[in-house]
Amino acid sequence: MKPLLVSALLLALAGPAFADQPRPSQLACDTKKIGAKDLADCLRSAADRSDKELAGAVDAAVKNIEARPGLLGSQKNRWKRSLNDTQALWLNWRDADCQDVAPFEAGMTAKGGDPRLSCIIDHDAQRVEELKSRYQQAGGL
Repeated sequence: MKPLLVSALLLALAGPAFADQPRPSQLACDTKKIGAKDLADCLRSAADRSDKELAGAVDAAVKNIEARPGLLGSQKNRWKRSLNDTQALWLNWRDADCQDVAPFEAGMTAKGGDPRLSCIIDHDAQRVEELKSRYQQAGGL
């Protein structure tokens, strides 16, 4: 319980420090530099790229599991199955968050482009980094 509280406290304190950092969707598609139609196209392309990058990170994590020494084949299979099941749940959460919550958070304006696509790009980037940090090894992800 204490590690959870410490983590929550650290996140709360770190939040303001990261508030000024541009989100991945903003880096991919700068609303100050492109118009509405180009922004829509940019966000669609960036969301497609982020989905492919996420799938690649999951594939790399599975390969990392396969390469782990000291585990039985059945243990590796269970771990990979659990990772894939968890990833499916995460995708369902991301899609619900981006489809149902993000538009309200953005204020339902088209000024910054489609908030659903921005949300997908941002969540995918976070998930890719999370998978890399958890499964990276020398020559891995």
